[in-house]
Amino acid sequence: MAARFALALAAVLVVCGLVALGPFGSGSATSTATSGRTGSASSTTQPYATPSASPFVSQSATPALIPMVPVVAFWSTERSIGRTELVSLLAAGAGNGSMAAFGSVAVDSADLPGLASTLGVTPAASVEALTADGVKAAVRATGNALGVIPASDMTPDVRALAVDGVALFGANRIRDLARWPLLVRGQAAAAFSTAAVWTLAAGGDVMLDRAAYDESIVHRKGVDYPWDGGNAIVDGTTCCGMDGARLALGRQTGSPGAFRALLQQADLAVVNLESPAPNAYSYHPDGLVFTMDPALLAGLRNAGIDAVSLANNHMGNAGAQGVLDTMHNLDSAGIDHAGAGTDAIAARKPAWLAAGGLRIAFLAYDAIRPDYWAAAGRPGTAGLRLSDVTADVRAARSAGADLVIVMPHWGTEYSDETTSDQRGEAAAIVAAGADLILGSHSHWVGPVESISRRQGPAFVVYSLGDLVFQLRHDVRTQEGVVADLTFVGTRLAQVDLRPTLILNGCQPNLLDPGGDGARLLDAVRRASGGLLDW
Repeated sequence: MAARFALALAAVLVVCGLVALGPFGSGSATSTATSGRTGSASSTTQPYATPSASPFVSQSATPALIPMVPVVAFWSTERSIGRTELVSLLAAGAGNGSMAAFGSVAVDSADLPGLASTLGVTPAASVEALTADGVKAAVRATGNALGVIPASDMTPDVRALAVDGVALFGANRIRDLARWPLLVRGQAAAAFSTAAVWTLAAGGDVMLDRAAYDESIVHRKGVDYPWDGGNAIVDGTTCCGMDGARLALGRQTGSPGAFRALLQQADLAVVNLESPAPNAYSYHPDGLVFTMDPALLAGLRNAGIDAVSLANNHMGNAGAQGVLDTMHNLDSAGIDHAGAGTDAIAARKPAWLAAGGLRIAFLAYDAIRPDYWAAAGRPGTAGLRLSDVTADVRAARSAGADLVIVMPHWGTEYSDETTSDQRGEAAAIVAAGADLILGSHSHWVGPVESISRRQGPAFVVYSLGDLVFQLRHDVRTQEGVVADLTFVGTRLAQVDLRPTLILNGCQPNLLDPGGDGARLLDAVRRASGGLLDW
């Protein structure tokens, strides 16, 4: 393996025509390197420092090919930059006309010479040369700074940009490092390997009754129709939702199937399935009781959904037999599930998933409908009893889980505020050993939080909102996010909240985060105040 890697590096050097490094000349940056921010041990949030050595990156003290990545603030609407634009930014420096989108530029000092040589540019004096942690701190400090750091130093508190449309992180990432436009001869402590990278796409509430059944079955558009969404825009709002609330008027603008591709490209995809799939199903055009035709489960499978949570306040809508039928029909469709079982013990068992060479435990719990909870001799959902959840997380770790994901169904409907109970439960679940918490139930996308722990922060999305769900309550119930999460081994390296808009009552479509999706992301940012300091 090492010999093949060395040959691959040599081949890329020849193809890229990389030259020996030299000084950058009179225009070189002379800024003193600075360290990243530090937080107190008691803080619930912390900035992400440069990752320590791990078995997922190869250590090297000699110059090697290093993928350098442009980064911006986590909440920035920027998603891509051109190589030509990057050359102009490095050459012009801050305060020039070409810097309209960025007020400052900072580059990892160890790799600035290699980046300058590869791009054939002399950096302006205003380009700051800092440590990787210093670059990330500078980017976090303002909303319009551009940084460039080695890929091995990527952490979720900054956002990696694609270069000329090619992404190194996210579900649509490249697998062949030779395709990356910014490979430089550098001095990064850890060489980056795409073999250790894997992604998880997490969506919110999926209810395949009402409009989903009407469009797919009654109007014969097929089981894949709810997942056929592309790109969309919002043309305006109309009346009326609940209590006179406005509703979004949107339309698809192209790229049909782009939403499905997002899920399929991820190594794992999970959602909350908020309707049972009993054999004796009924179509409900309205009301608060849901059941779905089991045939529609093929649409989930075709869309790339690997596992679903069944722990929610509608899973008992078809009774105990409906819970049993749903689990059997999911098994037949090849979709894993967690959060329900033949009794209380079975309902608490994790679904075991695999990605990136890891063994991943997926657990799910409901806090909303205790009358649907499983009990001795009674099928149902896994109840969110904190002592049970923490015990199950520890048990999963003892059983060999490399990563533990928990999906709780909790919180307050039609609100993006968290309760003190939720925040306390999240902290306790993380303390027990969970790495990621993905919430559901509120029908609004909720805040996000980073919780400190010794091995590095754990990430919480309090609610992913609606994904496939006909609920004309207000605009927020028509919107959702797919959390596009990139891991390097067990380490979370990137988080991208991909905003969606439901069209025709059942079809999520992707919104431009710098366009019509910005309003939702701004709301999430505001709701995350006090929980997240990036």
